Amino acid sequence: MDNNRLKYLLSQYATRAATPAELEELRTFLDSEDQNAQLEWIMEEAWIQSAETTQEVFVTQSDTMLTNILASRTKKQPLIKRLYRASRAAAAVLLLVLAGAVVLLSRQFKKPSTATAQHTVVLPGSEKAILTLANGEKVELDSNMTGHIAQQGQVSLQANGGQLVYKPLAASETQVSLNTLTTPKGGQYSLVLPDGSRVWLNAASSLQYPTAFTGATRQVSLTGEAYFEIQPNAAQPFFVNTGTAAVTVLGTSFNIMAYNNENSIKTTLIDGSVRVKGPSAQQLLKPGQQSLIHENGNMEVIDHADTDLAIAWKNGLISFRSADIRTIMRQVERWYNIEVVFKGDVPARTFTGDIPRSADLSALLRLLEISKIKFKLEAQKLIVM
Repeated sequence: MDNNRLKYLLSQYATRAATPAELEELRTFLDSEDQNAQLEWIMEEAWIQSAETTQEVFVTQSDTMLTNILASRTKKQPLIKRLYRASRAAAAVLLLVLAGAVVLLSRQFKKPSTATAQHTVVLPGSEKAILTLANGEKVELDSNMTGHIAQQGQVSLQANGGQLVYKPLAASETQVSLNTLTTPKGGQYSLVLPDGSRVWLNAASSLQYPTAFTGATRQVSLTGEAYFEIQPNAAQPFFVNTGTAAVTVLGTSFNIMAYNNENSIKTTLIDGSVRVKGPSAQQLLKPGQQSLIHENGNMEVIDHADTDLAIAWKNGLISFRSADIRTIMRQVERWYNIEVVFKGDVPARTFTGDIPRSADLSALLRLLEISKIKFKLEAQKLIVM
């Protein structure tokens, strides 16, 4: 089939504009024995184009979409969900996912892929955490736990399907102690603090906080990453300490990424106002801005940050924009609770894309393998080649 014709048919299907005759033509092509080489050429071209853009492109449910293409005898209408901004790269990325996934699906009927051939599926993370009480007692939390789990002074601690809620039992509390909520690799959890502020904790993160805010300030300490929605109280400002950075809040929504293995501490303001203080500078952020405190202590401020990218994890996406493979693999290690090892000279390429955090690891690896990067799974170790 002519390349332009194939691109046209894939585009028609992606936009739900294909006629019955065009659908049948596409199914016939995908059933043929000699379609792999042509699809590989198209997806390579599309991947190169997509990596050069910074436009946001959200692509989901490609496996469902391709299953519908290949199910030539089904009478059900295919379900396609696409959210994307108009850009020259949008069509290329759609073609990439369609063509790449078709090739890999067809190969599964013949020869298992490197990433999944000999090993069980690596499942994504889930809602789980460990709560450390003031006396050192540890309580394991997960999405199935509900109801009263502990009491700290005059504060009741209740679990509600992936969320820990602190409910004061009295108007004021004189007995204050520190609790710590920790998510392991492969875990996430949310929290309602005693003042009603909400916190979403990403994988491999920890938040320490008092069981009641009784002083002139509200202070918590963070390692890892969290998204905050803080209850306004000008008389009792909210502080988040990461060790290197201190964020002062009056009432706002923001994200802080402060993992030790990242090259900067990022504070991204969604709404309201925060002041970020680093070792050598401080900055009052406006909505849409992002501060970066680098390893040398210097601060950088991005005026028009990609806020959707910063909170993609909280919204259920693994997202990357012009990211190298090592940056992506750090996300993989944290969310899939797997060790990543690099072997040999890994191609120096950048990637742009999105995949649901609910997807198993093989789904993400299939997209990355399109760029000729290879993967091998050995127990809980992922080798990147």
